[in-house]
Amino acid sequence: MEDLTAYRDGVYLPKSEIKIGLDDQGFERGFAVFDYCRERNGEIPFLQQHLNRLEEGQTFLRLQKNAAHEEIKQVITTLQNENPIQDSYFKIIISGRILNKEIHPIITIYRDNYKAYVKTSYQNGVTLILQEYAKPFPEIKTTFYLASLREYARMAESNAEDILFYFGDVIRECARCNIFIVKGGLIYTPEKNILKGVTRHHIILCARKEFMVIEKDISVKELFEADEVFISSTTKGIMPINKIEDRLITSGEVGPVTQFLIPEFEIYCNTYVD
Repeated sequence: MEDLTAYRDGVYLPKSEIKIGLDDQGFERGFAVFDYCRERNGEIPFLQQHLNRLEEGQTFLRLQKNAAHEEIKQVITTLQNENPIQDSYFKIIISGRILNKEIHPIITIYRDNYKAYVKTSYQNGVTLILQEYAKPFPEIKTTFYLASLREYARMAESNAEDILFYFGDVIRECARCNIFIVKGGLIYTPEKNILKGVTRHHIILCARKEFMVIEKDISVKELFEADEVFISSTTKGIMPINKIEDRLITSGEVGPVTQFLIPEFEIYCNTYVD
């Protein structure tokens, strides 16, 4: 496998040679935020919005000084030049180091080839499992994935794509995705206590060309009574859900709204101009 060039704390090096020091509070204390960017044909749609969200995360960490957008952009450009591939993703991680009673940012950025999900995931849908959990600081994209990773074995046993969190009787989001339901031709997505993903934002804009999209609290009962369910993320785009735990969504087949939106959103992404 090709060992692509990465960036860590001011140094460019092969990804396999990245070393995380014991002074990195992301490793020691889980003190880090991150973001994914998808590259399509050499271009990165929505890059500025990803950087804006990363800026919000850094501000949340209360670092001595946030890593600048231009610095991150320059690293991404260098990695694009060093690794001439067309379809990839970038992961940007901002952690911290304590120096003289101040927390300073550590920037880690790496790039990997994008590997598309199998077509059957989009043609037939995938499974989710449920877990009651109130994620701390849900609006911030942190590296804190304890609740999902501790259920990793259960996900594997269920052949599930992700875990859907709910609290009380209200669904929130998946560990790595936002969620949408379709009922009576209308599209609904949770409004509060979630990470409002960049992909989620653009799916709403794309879908509103043809459908009404409503942001509101969605109960677990409404989830199981939905005509269609789909999830969204930078790497997945729009992915249909045919089963949650052991219960099929309607007939278990991908519904017409989701079928329509999957290719429409791909066109939207490939033709998007910042």
